[in-house]
Amino acid sequence: MDLRSQTSLLGAVLSLAVAATVLLRPRKRRVHWLFALFDLTVSAWYGTSFLARWAHGSLFWERLNLVFAVLLPLAAVQFFRAFLLTESRRSGQLNRVALALACTMIVAVFTPLHPSLFLGTLIFTYVFVLLGTALMLVYRAGRRARSRFDGARLTYLALVGTFAAVFTLAEYLPYVGLDIPPVGTVLILVFLYVLSQSILRYRLLDLYELGGKLFVLTALSFTLAGILWVLVWLDPGNFYLHSVAAALVLLITFEPVHSWVEQRISAVFLRERLDFERLAEGLRRKLANATSLDELVRAIVVTLGESRRVTHGAVYLLDRERSGFQLAGHVGERPVGRIDPAGARAFLERLTRESALVLENVEREREERTELGDDREARALGEVLDSMRELNTSLVAAVRGETELYGFLCLRDDRLRDAYTPEEVGIVRALAAQAASTVESLRLYERLRDRDRLAALGEMAAGLAHEIRNPLGSIKASAQFLSESADESRREPGHEFLGIIVEEVDRLNRVVSSFLDYARPTTSSDEPIDPTATIERTLQLVRPELGPDLVVEVALAPALPHVRIDPERLRQVLLNLVQNATQAMDGRGTLTVRSQVVDLPDHRRAVEIAVLDTGPGLPARVRENLFVPFVTTKERGTGLGLAISQRIVSAAGGRIEARGAESGRGTMFVVRLPVHEEPRAEAQGGVAPSQSSEPSGSWGVDGTGALGPSREGAGELASRLATDR
Repeated sequence: MDLRSQTSLLGAVLSLAVAATVLLRPRKRRVHWLFALFDLTVSAWYGTSFLARWAHGSLFWERLNLVFAVLLPLAAVQFFRAFLLTESRRSGQLNRVALALACTMIVAVFTPLHPSLFLGTLIFTYVFVLLGTALMLVYRAGRRARSRFDGARLTYLALVGTFAAVFTLAEYLPYVGLDIPPVGTVLILVFLYVLSQSILRYRLLDLYELGGKLFVLTALSFTLAGILWVLVWLDPGNFYLHSVAAALVLLITFEPVHSWVEQRISAVFLRERLDFERLAEGLRRKLANATSLDELVRAIVVTLGESRRVTHGAVYLLDRERSGFQLAGHVGERPVGRIDPAGARAFLERLTRESALVLENVEREREERTELGDDREARALGEVLDSMRELNTSLVAAVRGETELYGFLCLRDDRLRDAYTPEEVGIVRALAAQAASTVESLRLYERLRDRDRLAALGEMAAGLAHEIRNPLGSIKASAQFLSESADESRREPGHEFLGIIVEEVDRLNRVVSSFLDYARPTTSSDEPIDPTATIERTLQLVRPELGPDLVVEVALAPALPHVRIDPERLRQVLLNLVQNATQAMDGRGTLTVRSQVVDLPDHRRAVEIAVLDTGPGLPARVRENLFVPFVTTKERGTGLGLAISQRIVSAAGGRIEARGAESGRGTMFVVRLPVHEEPRAEAQGGVAPSQSSEPSGSWGVDGTGALGPSREGAGELASRLATDR
């Protein structure tokens, strides 16, 4: 087998392998299919060339080889027209001329002109004109491209394609009677590899980086061929041993040559990126040492302003209410001041998932999704693009913690499209990660500082509350004495204000008492109680306070298991919830109290007590801060009732939460307490008697919703124990 036959077989196999890398892609667009067609045509051309020489002048294989020689430039023209993604008048004319000439050439192959030098010269000229024209169109498209990197890619492909086309034409020289060594095969295969990379990626890294890779591949290929040729020339009889030796030399020299080329390319052509890396490294150190969010934002803005790679930059941070992202600082033209999560949901979800978004990549992906018919994903990507254009950014990096998005960093270079390479995107992503780490540290420090401050204020307030109660007692006693000692006939003008003083002193005393209850450490009873008895006694206490227009419905599960909580504390929680529900309904509506046993995810059980009202309900904004001390929805409320209730339930190992009512109107408060599991020995001996000091009874709902008997003075006790929402 001669050298040309060997190279033809090698070209057929490697071209087929390059085509397979594209065909094995999960989602293929039209450009992928056209490239595969072009690559398979090259493979068929090399394969028929090998078979024609292997069959020693077979007329069938020679004619078939000429057919694929004619189809190869036609397939190249079709691919380049799709690759440019533009339809110009010249490309259309080229396509029509190529089709006409290809049909003419194929017909001529099956005529008596086949073995003539005239037909070979005609095919050579045809290939030269079509490849040259197609490459010229690619070069001009690169010169007109809006994106620097798209233009660099197209220009580079045109130049490399021209270089490879020269060697391709050398492969056609045997058709005109000139037989030269088949050196063009290697370069043709390198060109096909580079071309496949250009369509498998959304964007090539950079013109010079790709050039370096191509240079390394080509140099090593020729090095391998040269070493093998020298060894075979010195010792023609040991081809296998020479191949192994050449491969070992190649493996040993690949890494140092590859590293040396990358360093030279970076030093000469990628100076801007190296400057950007050094600037980013300094910024990361500043962010790590930032002591406040203002200092963090200021460091980012100043560094972006000093960079030559940014014309517009912005920092957005999550506001204190966690309701949106606010502009914290910017460089260049001011972007939109606030991003609402509801309006930018698709953008924020994708940013959280991918940590960095590039405008041009999102545009290309949307075009691909549209071409593939995935309209839903295309619409979502369109919403992402709208948000990025609103932010006036081409690169967004997420400032993201483990469970929360703290904000994002926006960059843009108006001088270029596709301004940031993947390496630069990685640098910005690392900056955002450092910013997120700093934000987490600052938030933790702020929480610790607030905790210490609140602890000091709590101690001071508790002492102040005790000091207030003493003069309050004196004021109340004095007012009562003046009010009781004066005769009806000799009362001074304004005597009625003494009653107001006594009333307000009582109210202030209740506020101070509630505050001390909240500040006092909460402990839970060691003895298990029957929750049903406590619920029934609580309802008995509040019954006198309920108006005639309020209906009470009770649905208590029979034989509830015991829970471990102080009965007085549980009654205080239930009194607060019932009174809040009554006041929310303004004395009209339906109050529902029910209980049940629920299974917890950790294979435990809990008693669930629910208090439902049919009032106006709670807005989501109020519900988020419902258990925060001093947060109230009432004009004269203290805002400590639910905070105290939460502490009581938490101390018992349970939880309390507010939900929307199941009917869609009103509010439902749910108290969940873990079930007290009896020891096995006691369980075998029978059911233990209730440890509660509460008397148990049988309660139900009659036709009017009325409950059982009440106690005298229960309303006063309920008013003392229950506080406001």
